Amino acid sequence: MALFDETAAWVADYQSRARLTGETRIADLAQAAPHPRRDLVACTATFRPGPDAAQRRQVVLVEGGRHRPVLPDAAASSSPVWSADGDRLCVLATGADDLVTVVVLDVSGVEMTRATGLGGSAELARWSPDGTRLALVVADPGAEISDVWGSGTVGGGTDESWRPHVQPDDGGRRRLLVWDVTEASHRTVTALNVWETDWCGDDLVAVVSDGAGEDAWYSARLMRLGLDGEVAPLYDATHQLARPSGSPDGRTWSVLTGFASDRDLLAGSLVVGRPGPAPTVLATADTHVTEHRWVSDDVVLFIGHRGLDTVVGSVDARTGDSTEIWSGRATTGTYQPELGGLSPTGEPVLVLEQHDLPPRLVRLGTDGVAVLLDSAGPGTAHVIGSTGETRSVTWTSPDAMPMEGLLTLPRGDGPHPLVVHVHGGPVGAYQDGWIGRDAHTTILVARGYAAFRPNPRGSAGRGAAFAEAVLGDMGGLDVQDILSGVDTLVTAGLVDRERVGITGQSYAGFMAAWMPCLSDLFAASVARSPCTDWRSQHLTSNIAEFDRLFLEGDPFDPGSQYQTRNPLTHHAQCRTPMLLTAGSLDLATPVNQAQQMYKALSERGVESALAIYPEEGHGVQAPPALADQCARMVSWFERFMPAQR
Repeated sequence: MALFDETAAWVADYQSRARLTGETRIADLAQAAPHPRRDLVACTATFRPGPDAAQRRQVVLVEGGRHRPVLPDAAASSSPVWSADGDRLCVLATGADDLVTVVVLDVSGVEMTRATGLGGSAELARWSPDGTRLALVVADPGAEISDVWGSGTVGGGTDESWRPHVQPDDGGRRRLLVWDVTEASHRTVTALNVWETDWCGDDLVAVVSDGAGEDAWYSARLMRLGLDGEVAPLYDATHQLARPSGSPDGRTWSVLTGFASDRDLLAGSLVVGRPGPAPTVLATADTHVTEHRWVSDDVVLFIGHRGLDTVVGSVDARTGDSTEIWSGRATTGTYQPELGGLSPTGEPVLVLEQHDLPPRLVRLGTDGVAVLLDSAGPGTAHVIGSTGETRSVTWTSPDAMPMEGLLTLPRGDGPHPLVVHVHGGPVGAYQDGWIGRDAHTTILVARGYAAFRPNPRGSAGRGAAFAEAVLGDMGGLDVQDILSGVDTLVTAGLVDRERVGITGQSYAGFMAAWMPCLSDLFAASVARSPCTDWRSQHLTSNIAEFDRLFLEGDPFDPGSQYQTRNPLTHHAQCRTPMLLTAGSLDLATPVNQAQQMYKALSERGVESALAIYPEEGHGVQAPPALADQCARMVSWFERFMPAQR
């Protein structure tokens, strides 16, 4: 216990120093929205007045080297969107009741009007082409939150915590409203559950479902919704849909489609359609697109992955001609590339980051990168000084499939102890982002561990076939991809084979529980928010469609992948010491998943431990809980594979 206390104190001190901000008090930047006509950018900044102070997200206007926050009385504000003429700015603002409303400001940041009586929390707002109306997606209290953002449900501002969770329950829907800004009135457009929407001329194009539960998203469909109540199907997708949009003139709609494991984590193909011809997949410079936006009646701006690179480009929906505007190893966004926009002169404006570059709002011109606002400070310098270097690595899997990933090495000579940090999804991907954003990797490297972040098959950024290779094979060839990557690092003399551990969250938590059942390589494992028993996962998770999508067979068939690819089924083969952590509020991988594996291993005499965080959902986010989880992780690895010999 004394050793854990010492480690916990070190982690708390490290993270406190890492949270020190500069004079601007800005700790993070996101959601760049350049003005269409002038050199002015709205973006979302995260302010932290001190290392132990609560942070606050607030939209700021950046112009002439200066920034000014808007909505000082809001608990938080985010998601800035300009009207097409640039006269109005829309933001989402959180009130004292924790509900999110929509506020419209003028170009100087002065509030003009706000939506009232929404009956829930606004999650998305999109301007009509003429700038008079806003399409709003409003989540009712009880609506389920994607596991990407922590799972759980949208709060309703009630203290009636005694109320039971009842099933079946058709509450907690996402409603589509149109708010007429000039008349300060709004109305409901459809009874369907709407996940995302945008304007297509005077109509709306939306990803919708009949059900409201999180697993209804996996089979959601694309519809055109008229304000007169007319509904028309647009596209019958093989896999999942995201980011619907439409040309300003309403002639052409667009949507992203691809094989996806999580809502808000889709990377795929850009599909466009118009009345008459069949929908078409546009060429996007071999980029797995994560976000797109119409910038004229014919041209679409897009961003996405291409291997380890981030790519910004445009494509003419009429001719199919695509242009790569910028690409590089730096990236943007918390989980995947996030589209900013174009300056009035056509230069990309977005928030960029890399291993040793904390988030910066930049304009990418032909003469280089112009930094408009920076989040660097004493804390980021502390992180950079203690986390070595990140390099890209390539290797070949046993079936000759080329692989790639990232290796972060601590300072000093190797071979180093190694922790394999698998990404979630499985259809996600690691990119070379700001190292300080990844608390677990940062702490491990600062304590002397190398961190290997592979992108095995199933990862985004390598096209549809590579992502779909994990379909019906989760925990199969992707395991060999990762193990062969470790072999490559050992052969190169970079890491010590006798000191290899594994960690990860969600799908990666599954892998951290599953791979030690298949291989004796690992000296220790830390499985965070894992799935360890697919049948009980199917019966208790709010995303049962996930396992139906990825696994073959029936949950009750003992010969199906629900058993053959199941850590709990094969736990007797595991000799690796395993720490499991979970959040009590997690709806996606319920807490029983960690509890079952802990009990099974401990009864067989395998060193194991369990930490359950009562106020956390899918993953750990609150600073005290995150510090505790990181300290337990480090202590576990240092116990069984110490960084110092």
